[in-house]
Amino acid sequence: MRAINVLLAILVSAILALGIFNAGLSLLGFGPQPVINRFDAKLGWSKQPGLTAKRHTKEFDVTFEINDLGLRDDPMTTKAKEPNTFRVLVLGDSFVLGYTVDRDDLFVDQIERWWQAEDRRVDVINAGTEGYSTDQEVAWFLDEGVEYDPDLVLIFPYENDIYWNGQTEYFGKQKPRFEPDGTREARQLEESPSVAPKWALQNFLGSLSSPSGPPQHHFDFAGKSLYAEWAPLLVDEPAFLADCIARTKGALTALRDACGDRDIELLMVPIPSESVVHAEAREAFRTSPRGLAGLDDSLWNPNKPVDRFMSLAKELGIRAIDPRSALKARGADEPLYFDAEWHFNPAGNAAFATVLHDDLDGLGVFPAGHSAREKSDLPAPPHGGGFPFWAKLYIALLLVLGTCYTLSYRDEPPVLAFLRVGGLLALVFATFMGVKWLMGVDPRFSSLLGIVFVVGILAFVAYKLGRRLGTIAELLKSFTLRGHWYLMPLVVVLLTIGSLLVVAASSPLIAPFIYTLF
Repeated sequence: MRAINVLLAILVSAILALGIFNAGLSLLGFGPQPVINRFDAKLGWSKQPGLTAKRHTKEFDVTFEINDLGLRDDPMTTKAKEPNTFRVLVLGDSFVLGYTVDRDDLFVDQIERWWQAEDRRVDVINAGTEGYSTDQEVAWFLDEGVEYDPDLVLIFPYENDIYWNGQTEYFGKQKPRFEPDGTREARQLEESPSVAPKWALQNFLGSLSSPSGPPQHHFDFAGKSLYAEWAPLLVDEPAFLADCIARTKGALTALRDACGDRDIELLMVPIPSESVVHAEAREAFRTSPRGLAGLDDSLWNPNKPVDRFMSLAKELGIRAIDPRSALKARGADEPLYFDAEWHFNPAGNAAFATVLHDDLDGLGVFPAGHSAREKSDLPAPPHGGGFPFWAKLYIALLLVLGTCYTLSYRDEPPVLAFLRVGGLLALVFATFMGVKWLMGVDPRFSSLLGIVFVVGILAFVAYKLGRRLGTIAELLKSFTLRGHWYLMPLVVVLLTIGSLLVVAASSPLIAPFIYTLF
């Protein structure tokens, strides 16, 4: 019995340690993101109607509000179109959904606000869904999109669509696909167990592994194991890509024919990757173990996927817009993509909205009754003058802690009390944001920097505790050997608080952070 109690004590201690480590990783942005999709027997997955979810990473803080029709769009109770309205239906993946930005900054909503400011009477429906490839976007249009009675359909393929259009599953989730002749493959989709990480520790350990994507979707090329998504970038394409390209053409054929039968204008706009727009991103992707792992520069071309889609559009008689030149010009002045997440940042969304606005006018897709009646530039996002979250948090903490300090030390001038609290908070915020900035300097080393930071803090604490570590170890050993497993949570908490207080009392530099924690 004593051996079982000792084992339980060790087990409880290990669980507590892992729990604390997991909580710390969550604060550093490694926590799993909420899921906004559900299983769909026809499409593989679709967004959950009526859902509100918030996602937070080192680079963005985004709220998703899915309306009752399953769209990240304005509240809607019906698919019916308002009279005398020109409706634009937008098909795409996470770029169109706005995976990394709130709707105020998303190019789909920006261009709609722009058209409304010009009094065009244009309605934009956003059907973007994360993880979708071209075939799922087309399948959704055939099943549901036609019911929205659009006048113009815009489809935004991305480079990884080409490979996934040839697959029957995506990260363990089944999906539909099209035959090369444009018919939809007859296959019953079944719900697969979720493979998404549930703990920050899982995300962290996953970030330490070099290869991108699931192992079954890799292939050998030039002595390297490459993620199959990158196959469309290669100058000499591997043999398996021929079927993927044929099925991509099949999906676009089905969309073209469906739009033609209903007299709907169809237009394709391939989204270029960060490697196309920013030269430094191209080199980083080429050398990264999560990218091309140092592949010789002559063996790949980041423009190939966009060239492929433009070629398919020409072959199928689909009008297309090539946004690369305009985005490169804007990208020379500022970054248009997030570093780690590789999607458009707010500036990139604004640049893309400008390209679409100008080129669509140049193509004359709007009938005379819906041309611009008012001259307008791209309207600023509604949140333009607001405070960022960290500023709001700083002000709230300053008011609460400053007031508490003033009430506790009444003999001290209130102004001086608030200045002291403000300085302390500024130091804490500057340190925390500095660490986050360091981790975001180069996404390839963010996990390594996180480890260095954590190890550095633990080493500093151990140094300050000195010989007390022996006493702590003896106490833990004593409770463990006696089998007092039920007391281990209390012991660990007390020892942690006591250790922090000892460190705070012995170091004026670290004390502000520890006292703020309390």
